[in-house]
Amino acid sequence: MNLVEPLLRYAVQQPGKVALSDGEEIRTYSALVQRMKQIAQGLQQNGLTQDKIAILSTNRIEFVEVFLGAIYAGCVPIPLDPKWSMSEVNAIVQQCQPKMIFTETRFVKNLILQDTEIKLLTFSAAEAGSYDDWLHAFMPEAEMDDTNELLFIGFTSGTTGTPKGYMRTHLSWIKSFEATSEAFQLDNMEHIIAPGPLVHSLSLFALMQSLTSGATFHMVQHFNAKEVLELCRQIPDAILFVVPTMIESMMQETIPGQTHIQALISSGGKWSEASKQRSKEVFGVAKIYEYYGSSEASYISYLDVHDEYKANSVGKPFSGVQISIRDEHFREVPTGIVGQLYIRSGMMFIGYHQLPEETSAVFRDGWLILGDYMYMDDDGYLYMAGRSKNMMVTGGLNVFPEEVESVLQQIPEIQEVMVLGVPDAYWGEQVTALVKWNSQQHLSIEEIKNYCRQYLASYKSPKQLITVDEFIYTSSGKLARQAMKDYVKRVMV
Repeated sequence: MNLVEPLLRYAVQQPGKVALSDGEEIRTYSALVQRMKQIAQGLQQNGLTQDKIAILSTNRIEFVEVFLGAIYAGCVPIPLDPKWSMSEVNAIVQQCQPKMIFTETRFVKNLILQDTEIKLLTFSAAEAGSYDDWLHAFMPEAEMDDTNELLFIGFTSGTTGTPKGYMRTHLSWIKSFEATSEAFQLDNMEHIIAPGPLVHSLSLFALMQSLTSGATFHMVQHFNAKEVLELCRQIPDAILFVVPTMIESMMQETIPGQTHIQALISSGGKWSEASKQRSKEVFGVAKIYEYYGSSEASYISYLDVHDEYKANSVGKPFSGVQISIRDEHFREVPTGIVGQLYIRSGMMFIGYHQLPEETSAVFRDGWLILGDYMYMDDDGYLYMAGRSKNMMVTGGLNVFPEEVESVLQQIPEIQEVMVLGVPDAYWGEQVTALVKWNSQQHLSIEEIKNYCRQYLASYKSPKQLITVDEFIYTSSGKLARQAMKDYVKRVMV
């Protein structure tokens, strides 16, 4: 089974329909499939079968062509993030050992190729040995290789540490595409926009969902709220796959009721209740969904934002996703009790690339352990207590920063907040809130404590506040917790 099979059908059934558009260039389904076969022919004639092909690139049509061509040839594409440091890029190249690397000229300086047999091609027509020169030597005659179950190796965005390579299969994404159609009840899937980097799973997934559905995928080079809103004005029935920070930016740039979007699908970070409520006013009749998932698990649960009665929930499980919430002895806990989340579905990844110990640590008897602590209510809705990797221990008691953040986010004076534990001789860790304020009016720590007492045990309330002008984000739009922790260490020295 090969994920690109539907593209072959669309090239025959709707050859002139636009598959990709970046605002300047387009690729019809016929042209895209021809280019895909041409790239596959080049790979196969170079003796590459089930080999790894790295792509170090921003959002561009050539990225998509190479990604599809590698899959069609039976090879394994590996998207590399241009925003990584030079050491991160080269460590991952060294680990993965790709036979070819496709990149942009400006990123070549970040590559230190110890293996001289790795072929390097740049997306520049003006250079010798460029992608275009290489491609024109081959005819689009390749036969599809569907013997490799591995679809691609992606890398986590590294919110708390070094990126890890997660391995996804063709079948896991095919199952995920089916879940999209079943859960989100979209009127049609004709135009899709995912304005984040294609090297990250949310946008890459949306791209492939679009192409395997016969839709048009509108590429955005870099996220800009005004530009995305203008694109939505031109394409009033679009479906957007976005992260909460993008939605916030878009809401600041548009007039309520003036943006015509079919659906907003949000993931990649917790979306505050206040922002969700505002989104319903701003985007009018658009369908608005939030889903909880990960690069490793794909879809887990989802929530219709127009369904108001489950505030702070991450929704109900997708069809086909089994949920088990367990204590430290791996026993299931009763409804309403917090425990660690285990999931099982046909959408899960198969492991971390060349990290057998890390892979073994997240699987138990076929269940995937996400490191998230949850509870489920009587109606089957899930609620996030926190992530184990973020958990603080203060006075011998466990505190999840996400729980405290969800309370602080309700305070009107707070625009954004992150909670972390700062080392303390007495408490072990002192609960500390980093706050970006909405205006010049700042609340005192006592006012914050008084508010929190209504919703939290006293030991969970912040003991100190640190004002920040801006937060640091990963390139996928998530809050970069480790970078913010490092910042706190510097300012508190």
